[in-house]
Amino acid sequence: MKYIWINPVTANMYDPNALNAFLSKHGYTRVEASAHWLETVKEKYKQAVDTAEHTLIDMRCPKIIDFIDAYDLRDSVTIPSIEPILIHCGREISKREDLLGYEKVITTPCQALADLGNSLNLKETLFLPWNQFLASFGDGLTAVPPEESPIPPGFFDGLDCKMTSVTEKQNICDFFENFKPEEFDLVELLYCRDGCHNGDGI
Repeated sequence: MKYIWINPVTANMYDPNALNAFLSKHGYTRVEASAHWLETVKEKYKQAVDTAEHTLIDMRCPKIIDFIDAYDLRDSVTIPSIEPILIHCGREISKREDLLGYEKVITTPCQALADLGNSLNLKETLFLPWNQFLASFGDGLTAVPPEESPIPPGFFDGLDCKMTSVTEKQNICDFFENFKPEEFDLVELLYCRDGCHNGDGI
């Protein structure tokens, strides 16, 4: 028996019945994680904003740390130790008693999230970009990419702070070229344009 968690970016690309039939054909049973992780992560950021000494940087996208280092910002921003929602889901699934002893795959929309997840060495759990998982079977599904990202900018809307959102590599570079930390309490950053949906794992 093998189990698989499908990230929401991938799930939104397929007819649910066709996706589940494909997984079953190849010996995988789909599992879900608790729905509360989204609100849990948002609450962690809310608390972090309230206590941060400098502008808090959104670290839900692992590729953002490359920009922080490229612009030598570690001393002028606050980098929270808050894992992405996908990692929280992977941790939960890896610890589920009913799944112990079985292979578990956590699909990711990009290599960066897969690398982050695998660096944790969770028991019996592999983080794998969706396109690599698909390619391993030599056949695929008919994908219908959504027009809008299922994980768009705006995750922090509603927080009482000075915030801005920036997506896409060049826009992030432009933002940091003219970065004035005192202008923001929180900066939402997503490497993929208009949200998490065009990663190299899709």
